Amino acid sequence: MNFYVGNSLDEIKRNDYNIEFSDDLLQYIYNHREQISADSNVLFEVNPYSDTFLEYENVREINYICSLCIETGIIEGYDDYDKGVEMINDLLQLTKSALLNKKGLIIIGD
Repeated sequence: MNFYVGNSLDEIKRNDYNIEFSDDLLQYIYNHREQISADSNVLFEVNPYSDTFLEYENVREINYICSLCIETGIIEGYDDYDKGVEMINDLLQLTKSALLNKKGLIIIGD
């Protein structure tokens, strides 16, 4: 799935800056969610096979989950550790951009 900064599907184009996030990594984080003590389920409610819009108010929660994944080290058990860290850091930077610009996130499923 690919994450874009935006407030609607109509305002993004497929060649706009985006980050690719692995379905396997999402599943890994979901399976280890108790280790990060995140109260939010926003990231885990994303369907990796459909297009989703996350409102600006939810972007902070995605940012927090990404930060916890790095801080707690849960990603260390992921099969492709370096790629996993890269994807989480990329999503963290994308959420910071969305927050700065007061925008939501568009997720284009596989």
